[in-house]
Formats: sequence, structure tokens, C-alpha cells
Amino acid sequence: MMTMKKRITSLILAAGMTVSLAACSTPAADPTDSPAPSEEIVADLSRDILDFSAGMKAGDTMLTVNGEPIPADLYLYFLAVNCAYLTQMYQADVSDYVDQLKEDSKTVTAYYKLLEMKCQELGCPLTDAQQTELKETLMAQGQEDYEQRKTINGLSDETMEFVYAINYFYDNVLNATIGTPTDDQLNSYVYQTRHILLKTVDTTATPTLQEDGTYTYPALDDATVAEKKALAEDILSQLNASDDPSTLFDELMNEYSEDEGLANSPEGYTATLGQMVSPYEKAALALSFGQVSGIVESEYGYHIIIRDQVKDLSSYADKWREYQMGQQVDQWMADADIQTTEALDNLDVADFYAKFNAYQVALSAEYTAAAATPSPSVDPSADPEASTSVEDNAVG
Repeated sequence: MMTMKKRITSLILAAGMTVSLAACSTPAADPTDSPAPSEEIVADLSRDILDFSAGMKAGDTMLTVNGEPIPADLYLYFLAVNCAYLTQMYQADVSDYVDQLKEDSKTVTAYYKLLEMKCQELGCPLTDAQQTELKETLMAQGQEDYEQRKTINGLSDETMEFVYAINYFYDNVLNATIGTPTDDQLNSYVYQTRHILLKTVDTTATPTLQEDGTYTYPALDDATVAEKKALAEDILSQLNASDDPSTLFDELMNEYSEDEGLANSPEGYTATLGQMVSPYEKAALALSFGQVSGIVESEYGYHIIIRDQVKDLSSYADKWREYQMGQQVDQWMADADIQTTEALDNLDVADFYAKFNAYQVALSAEYTAAAATPSPSVDPSADPEASTSVEDNAVG
């Protein structure tokens, strides 16, 4: 049973960020995806996109991280990405999530800025090879494409480089601080278990959303719960008395376990830290290989767990390093002095995104129209590439 601690709004999703950063434009640049509010706004393309949408210049300070200023173009880029992801993936209204959008965008901006700062502090800045690769990536589609991507997102040259350098910052800090794990470290991170679950809640019912963003299922009646507890005690007694608890465990698991995932995972679950509910994870990691737990109570019911050895333990080394990196950066974030400015505090997020999106849609259409218009010196019939759309160059 995997953890139910799933936030209903997780605005800084890795997949969404990766897609956006790769193209260096927000998803909303595609007119077919634009939300309704943008249809009511006439974009003034004679102005810069940030001036039009937020009344700001690219270099204005939105927040500071340990005293280092964060420019408006970087913060507003991540804010626009989050707004686009919210509206397109969840069909939600930006105005309903203003505070969370501001906070999440502040967090992700500060996170990446801290990585850059740690590169300098730890003596692992971008190498010459990385710098060369970065410039080649930025100019892969030519100067015109670069300028269009920069303009449609309102980014300065410095911020364009920063956005594209994020993966280098991460990799360099990771390699400078996180080494190769030992088997003991891996066994404290990844674990293989089988379990017998006797549920004390009705998982067929609709779960209730709690204030902390988690879900809970309605509890079964007291008499049923008492019967489940007695059965769990009987099963545990049989296992403790067995000369071959592992074999008996499978028999009892197949007979009694109420885990819906058993059919698809008859040999149990391989999990890493944070995947299972806390009582289950804590109990599983405390077991030695082949050892049977006592009765473990979680929000799902009563578990009896047996721990098995993970096959191909070394294959989890990279995941362990990434997990340790995450823990490390989380601590840096907690220790960081992150201060917002009046410009960020007073920003009307819904108005900003509606205008930003409308501007991108209008400018993208202008780029497309310009690309489709052949040069007077070119005969389109003789050059089929003369009318290539800007969309083919992934501007939007």
C-alpha cells in the first residue's frame, strides 16, 4: 500500500518543468491551449512582455536569496510555467491558487539560485566543456530562433543561460557532495517486503480530503476492527511458531491479505524512502532479512511484514544519491534567507498570467505569419523550405 500523502495541487512537477525548460517557453504559447481570459486581452506587442503583463523590467528584483537579488524575468518565467501547468493539467482557475502559485514559484526560483551559489561555494562551477555545450544548445537552431525564444519569454541573455544551465548546477553539486553508497546505506534506503494486510477502513468508499492535503477512508465499525485485530494476532502466532516462516507467510498472505495490489505483486513490494506510509516504512527498515514484524498499524489497517533482500541492490545507487541530494538541498533551503520584495508581494498573479499568455499567443502568431511569408528575393515554388513555420523550430 503506497502512501496516500498526495497533494491535490503539486504545481512544481518535474515533468512539467522539464518540458518547459527544454523549449524555454511556457506551454501556453500554443494558441490552441490558451485559457479563455487571453481571448479578451489585446496584447500590445510594441511593449516588452514583462512590461505589458506585470509593469516590470527584466532586471527588477523580485526576491533575494542570502542577499543575492533574483531578477523579475527569472521569477516570472517560473510563475508563468506554474500557471500554465495548473490551467492546462488541472483546468483550474489561477485566481483560486494565487498564494500557492507565488510561494511555489518563489521556492523553485530560490532552489535553482541556491544550486548556482553552491557551485561557486563548493568550487564546482560549470566546466569549459559544459560552457561550450551550453552555448551550442542555446544556439542550436540559430540566432533568430534564440532571439525569438528569449523575447517570447521576456528573458535576458543572462537568465536564458541560467535556465539552460540548471541541470549543470545540479549535476556539479551532486558530484561534489554525494559519493557512492555502501550496501548498508542502500539497505537503509530501499527495501523489499511482503505483507499481510487486514483493513480497518473501507477503501471502496470515497476518501475524505484533510486540511493537510492527505486523504482518509471511512473507518469500519468497532466490532469488525476487533475481529481484524484478533485475526492478525492469530496469524502472527502461527508465523512465530513456524520453522519456515517465509513459506508459511506466502500461504497466509494469499489466504488472508486484503491488499488489492497482491495479485499484481505476489512477491511483494520494493520501495524506497518516502514511498510507503510512515508506520510501514519504519517497521520494514527495522527488520533484518527474513524477519517477521509484529502487528503494525497504519491508516489502512493491521500489517504483518516480512523483509526480503532486494535483488540487484546496486541498481539503486543513483536513486540513493538523488535522494541524498534532495535531503541536502532541502536543508539548504530551510537555512536560506529568502526575502520577497514589494514588487512580488503586490503582484496580481491572475492578471499577470492572463496578459502574459495573451502576449505569447499573439507574438507566436506573428512569428508564424512572418515565417510563412516568403522573402521577395525567393521563389517559393523553387524553394519548398521558404515557407517553413516558426512552429517547426519549437518556438511555442
